[in-house]
Amino acid sequence: MARVGDGAKMGRAGNTPGVGKARERPLGLALGYNLSMKRDGVAAKLIVVCACLVALAGCARPKPAATPLVPTLDVEALRQTSVAQVTLSALQTLAAKPVDTLTPEIPATPAPPTLIPTIARSATPQPTETPQGACNRVGTGTPFDLTIPDGTAVLPGQAFTKTWRLVNAGTCTWNRLYKLIFFSGNSMNAHQEQYLSVDVKPGDAIDLSVNFTAPNDTGQYQSNWMLLSADGEYFGLGRNGDGPFWVKIQVVKAFTPTP
Repeated sequence: MARVGDGAKMGRAGNTPGVGKARERPLGLALGYNLSMKRDGVAAKLIVVCACLVALAGCARPKPAATPLVPTLDVEALRQTSVAQVTLSALQTLAAKPVDTLTPEIPATPAPPTLIPTIARSATPQPTETPQGACNRVGTGTPFDLTIPDGTAVLPGQAFTKTWRLVNAGTCTWNRLYKLIFFSGNSMNAHQEQYLSVDVKPGDAIDLSVNFTAPNDTGQYQSNWMLLSADGEYFGLGRNGDGPFWVKIQVVKAFTPTP
């Protein structure tokens, strides 16, 4: 048995084709609208996302490049480095420079001297020297002036002979190579040297004579003499043996008679 309600439903739903079709059209439209709305929502979301990305891109601006720091020059360090480099370069130059080797000069051997032959008069006896005292000294004998005392008057051109008595006051023997020799003053034409005729030992005396000629002009004249040893040493009177002995005369025109 059919129910009135179900008939009504069938009359509204199943048995009325116009009504069903009318209902089916709005449902399709609704589905199409929903799909369109979904597409529009997705598009809107995409637009929002793109806008956010653009905003973020605008905010994230590139940072300006950092300005490089210019280092400050250390003048003292540069100076020390330059000095060190120059010193090192100089040392390397010196080390690389070859050292000159000096070749010692060998002195030439001098030629031997040419010997000149000499004639030996006689063997030279060596003086005998005692441990104390000077070798060569002259002492005065007694009397000292054997002839022609000092101040003796002679005529111009007059010849005379002076004789001294000398004593060997040294420690060496006067041998025959010792000489009586003119030393200074006026020689008055005397022979200026003569060898001793005998050896004179220390403490002994010898008389030595010299021949003179008075000058032609009047006046006072003196002639000084010394002894000369075999080795060339002059010696005479005095403490140091350096004093000569002499003859001193007065040349006059004529002798004055003694009253």
